[in-house]
Amino acid sequence: MKLWKITTLLSVPVILAFSSGCAVISENECQAGLWYERGIEDGARGRSQATVYQIAQKCHEYGVRTDTAAWMRGHEEGVEQYCTPENGFAVGRRGRDYEGVCTGPTADLFMANYQQGLAVYQAEQQYAALANRYEDVEREVYRVERAMDDAESKEEVRALRSQRRSLLRELRHLEGEMMRFGGFGAFNPLLFY
Repeated sequence: MKLWKITTLLSVPVILAFSSGCAVISENECQAGLWYERGIEDGARGRSQATVYQIAQKCHEYGVRTDTAAWMRGHEEGVEQYCTPENGFAVGRRGRDYEGVCTGPTADLFMANYQQGLAVYQAEQQYAALANRYEDVEREVYRVERAMDDAESKEEVRALRSQRRSLLRELRHLEGEMMRFGGFGAFNPLLFY
């Protein structure tokens, strides 16, 4: 895959992370408080600090006041758990969005590993799409071959043969594309580390 495509693909989840972000909290959770614990949980999940404002707004609708300072202290602790190089790879590998919560020296390591994991995730998705298309084309080849057996005119047989040749070319092309991912019939994630 070309470098500009990878860079473009890697930037999409980050952009989406800033444009979305749902921190749904129930009335019972608002009533329970536990703001410090909730902050740890949200930080450990990589949610941004904007989450507390969404929580506060929702709890305000329930008539509950949020302890933002306690949440922020917990969030800071949770972010420390989240912003490890190992977790960066795991988050990317699952195709999860990154909300830009890591700072300091850990941010670079987290991002490098996140991008590696995300590249593997995206390659797996591409390979799966190729494999699905390959199976669809194989079924279509089978359908065309059966139609050739049942064809009643030379023109119909000729058209079906042409369609079959086109499908077989597509199968060869798909096999070649799948080989780029470590071999036909098997995805090799080690190619993307």
